[in-house]
Parts: sequence; C-alpha cells; structure tokens
Amino acid sequence: MALYEFDGKIPFVPSDSFVHPNAVLIGDVKIGHECLIAPGASIRADFGPVVIGDRCSIQDNAVIHVFPGSAVTIGNDVTIAHSVLIHDAQIKSRCVIGMGSILLFNVVCEEDVFVSAGSLIKNGMRIPAGKNVSGNPAVITHDVTSNQKLTAKAGIDYYRELCKKYLATMKELN
Repeated sequence: MALYEFDGKIPFVPSDSFVHPNAVLIGDVKIGHECLIAPGASIRADFGPVVIGDRCSIQDNAVIHVFPGSAVTIGNDVTIAHSVLIHDAQIKSRCVIGMGSILLFNVVCEEDVFVSAGSLIKNGMRIPAGKNVSGNPAVITHDVTSNQKLTAKAGIDYYRELCKKYLATMKELN
C-alpha cells in the first residue's frame, strides 16, 4: 500500500483492514477496522484529518480530500462507491454514496442517507437522516426504503468478507 507521511503525520491502518497497493493515503488518515480501500482510491489528509470508521468500503478511484483547516469524517458501515469525490464532508454511519457522486464543501450526511449515483451535493447541504437524494444539483427525493437498507447491509457484509479474503489470499504476480 502507498502510505505517505506528510508534515509529520502518518496514516494509520489497522491490521484487519485492507488497503490495495495502488491506493494512496497521505498524511493524517485514520482507517477503522475491517475496512477495504480499493485500487485507485486517493485519501489526502494534507490540509486536515480524514477519519474513516469501521467496516467501510472506499471503492475504486474514490477521492477524499480536505479543505484547509477542516476535516472529513466517515462513520461506521459506510459505502463510498466507485469514482466518488468527497471534498470536506461529514458522513455519518450507514450511508451509501453512489457511484460517481460529488460531495462539495461542508456537506453533512446524517445516518442512513443514500446518495444516488451521479449526484452533485452542493456546498453546505445537510441531508437529514434516512433520506435519499438524487440529481444535479441533488434534492431529497424520498425516505430510504427498507429494501435500500437491506441492500446497504448486504453490501457492507460483502465488502467486509472481501476485505478478509484480500488479506488472506491476494498475492502480486510479476
């Protein structure tokens, strides 16, 4: 894995989390337990801390960055799907951020929020707990359904098992 000290701060990854060798973690990054950080993910904590909770998946080509003097926090059991861009957001537990979504400055996602794929969350938007947002710019479309909650839980369980499998069996071939 590509871990880089920056300004005296070193990323922390517990032994039960997997960071792919092609992912990059810079500076004040703290990863929780049983997380999977996929190929191409970039987590830059050069302007402020990035704290990721337990059982999260940060999928391929996701970018997480911090505005100067701020922080990014991600709760437990969160899915950050492929090619998501997070710039200075607070994401609470059990959220799903859909593929290709963009979260701009000072966004807050309360618990159990779903962001539909391709959504643009504008500066300062606060998404209440249990809401689904969609669009460009994103708007609240409906309450999160029981099916969405089951799908989110299944995704967390799947990526948690995948994390264990990567730790146990992945080998680079030359």
